[in-house]
Amino acid sequence: MANYEYSVDWFSDNAGYWQELFSRTIPQATKLLEIGSYEGRAAVWLLENVLLKNGGELYCADSWQGGEEHHKAGMGTVEKRFDRNTALALKKSRKARMTKLKGDSRGTLAKMMAKHAGSFDFIYIDGSHQAPDVLEDLVASFRLCRVGGVLACDDYLWEFGANPLHTPKLAIDAFVNCFAEKLTVLQAPLYQLYLQKTSD
Repeated sequence: MANYEYSVDWFSDNAGYWQELFSRTIPQATKLLEIGSYEGRAAVWLLENVLLKNGGELYCADSWQGGEEHHKAGMGTVEKRFDRNTALALKKSRKARMTKLKGDSRGTLAKMMAKHAGSFDFIYIDGSHQAPDVLEDLVASFRLCRVGGVLACDDYLWEFGANPLHTPKLAIDAFVNCFAEKLTVLQAPLYQLYLQKTSD
């Protein structure tokens, strides 16, 4: 087993549902995007459990600057852990590839639109937790996702203080309501919300 280094675990509780999601809903997934990668725990899971078997590519977008909930002084170490952890996971498969995209998601996703619109099988939205940023990430992700692909929204019930503008839920609810005729909400644990794109 690879000697990964993590300081926190915000992902493992979701792994069982992800296993089911990739087995039943998107079993042939080969093109994945993660918005917000932190130390790479979810990225490593995707490399080991999805791309190790299928091959394909994982795109990881993060500024590694941290949000208001992070101790920003330590983000350099966080990025180094991401680099080390994903490098170890990539050694396990010659089929899997990973592209690291460092920068704010607004600029990164805008650049990806021309080349990758409508092509991703799975997009994990776990970047900025402020509602305006989450809404922008969701709309861009919808355009990047293929019909039949899945958007996974993390931290649906996450709270940081009393201001709803500093939480993902307000943005996720607004997005789901506006795009209701183009999405199916999949059964999921409440802390994450999974959406399957049904039309453009």
